[in-house]
Amino acid sequence: MRIVVLLFIALFLYAADINTTIINGDAKIYESILADIKKSKSLSDEKTLQETLLYKLINITKAPNPKPLIPKQPKNEQEYRQLLAQFLDWIEKKANFNQNLQSLQDKIEAMQEQIQDIQENNDTTLFTLQLQDAFYTKAKILLQKKLFLYDDAIKKTPSLFVEALQRIDLDSNKSRIATNRLQKALQNNQKEIQKLEVEKERLQLLGRNDRVQRLQRSIKRLQQKRKDLIKQKLIELFIQLSTALQSKRSKEVFSIHHTIIDTARTIYPQEVVDTISKVLSSIEKSLLGRAAVIKGATIEQIKITLQKVWQEANTPLFTINKTPISAFKLFIALLVLFMGFLIGVLYKKGIKSLAEHSRTITPSTGTLLANLGYYFIVVIAFFIILKVLGIDLSSIALIAGALSVGIGFGLQNMVSNFVSGLILMFERSVKIGDYVEIDDNLTGRISDIRMRSTTITTNDNIDVIVPNQDLIQNRVVNWTMNDKIRRFRIPFGVAYGTDAKKVIEIVKEAVAKSGYGDIYQDARRKTRVIMTDMGDSSVNFELFVWIRGNEILYPKRTISRFLILIYEALNKNGIEIPFPQRDLHIRSIDTPIPITIKKEEQCNNS
Repeated sequence: MRIVVLLFIALFLYAADINTTIINGDAKIYESILADIKKSKSLSDEKTLQETLLYKLINITKAPNPKPLIPKQPKNEQEYRQLLAQFLDWIEKKANFNQNLQSLQDKIEAMQEQIQDIQENNDTTLFTLQLQDAFYTKAKILLQKKLFLYDDAIKKTPSLFVEALQRIDLDSNKSRIATNRLQKALQNNQKEIQKLEVEKERLQLLGRNDRVQRLQRSIKRLQQKRKDLIKQKLIELFIQLSTALQSKRSKEVFSIHHTIIDTARTIYPQEVVDTISKVLSSIEKSLLGRAAVIKGATIEQIKITLQKVWQEANTPLFTINKTPISAFKLFIALLVLFMGFLIGVLYKKGIKSLAEHSRTITPSTGTLLANLGYYFIVVIAFFIILKVLGIDLSSIALIAGALSVGIGFGLQNMVSNFVSGLILMFERSVKIGDYVEIDDNLTGRISDIRMRSTTITTNDNIDVIVPNQDLIQNRVVNWTMNDKIRRFRIPFGVAYGTDAKKVIEIVKEAVAKSGYGDIYQDARRKTRVIMTDMGDSSVNFELFVWIRGNEILYPKRTISRFLILIYEALNKNGIEIPFPQRDLHIRSIDTPIPITIKKEEQCNNS
């Protein structure tokens, strides 16, 4: 036997594929190698490591195969709960096995790369690495066997739950009471953990490392207790889901399903959460049917999506005066602002339309009501926006302070125009429809009065925007403030030698017989013709005539009508309308002035 072992070692040291032989060896081979190594008198870390690895290989080779996991069919609620606890334990261990299996696989790959490099370089540590590689490989094989058994038990469990739900009765009320109790215990546990965390940070700052370690151990115990409480809560939630399945309450089933998944995420990795979700779906399909599960899962997914959107929408983006502002609040604020402006515009149009078709409401009154109502609606919308955003109205004082600073630094004109607009609306010295004269170059009808400016439409249909403060501070001539009656002055002249009284009678008679319906006369306002001047070339007169109605808004057109009337009347009566005449006086000069007379003129003179 000793010779076989020595030959095996020789083959191990010099053959390239000897690593496979060690991996496939049994306990007797490992024991023989260990006995030969122990006889060696050399003392080194390499020898000690080889002995340790051989002991491990012997133990793992002699280890019995893992026993199958056989889930027991529950016959009552207590056994049902035990199966639930066992099921949660199995899927947690399976996740750990998968993690350990991946770790072993990574180690085996790294070990094989090292063995390959050492084989090429004839390194003396090759035997140790091959032993270590064999140990990792056998541990992987054993772990795979355990993983297979756990996976098989997990696959069999859902059918046991389904069969149990068809035969046993579960107390959902008791489960809800237990869930509430566990939730309170979790809250208290979380408070204790936070309290210890704060205390640990304080001690770390003080350098009390011994007490920090004790606190850390206490925190770990509390965290383990929290994990146990959550597992108990999962069992209670599973009981509630089971009773809902028994009663075919689909909506409640999928709601509790979602709660179970959210709760499981707090302590388990995603692999465990996915396994729980698959098992729950399998049970639901068996008891409710595939169509109901698909429909319920879709509805629940929509709810979850909406909840996530709602949470994101209510996540604070920034703060104003310690008030968090979220995207949802901003959206509602913008919606209120839009609706405020929309309602204001519709109200404004409605009032103007009512004023146009009403005999009792004047256009100026309608515009005043429209503008005031519009701004009132906008102000109300502004206060609603502040309420939606959660901004305390007392903080408006800060805004007012900021505005006062802004006014001091350049908003004087804006505020002045705003106040002037209010004055114009309430004082009504000028109104919509009034015909005003601002200066020699600007005359027209007021078409709109806003908070900042007033629009004047000229007879050329040109809209001129005039700041409100100009109408308050400067002189404004209002032609139609109280009524639409205005006296026009039409100047004209006749030649010298004309009877002045006759001229007055002719013009007055022509006006009286003109048939113009806009001429206005009463006891105080009469048509008059007066002589105003004796000019260089003519005797000058002026016609005073009162005009009523919209014609006063077109002064040039009105004056033109009466000038034509005067011209035709004077011409009809043979009264000469003169043109400028000048007397030319030539002073004496020494040189003769040549005078030429055309032949045609000579004939005429003869």
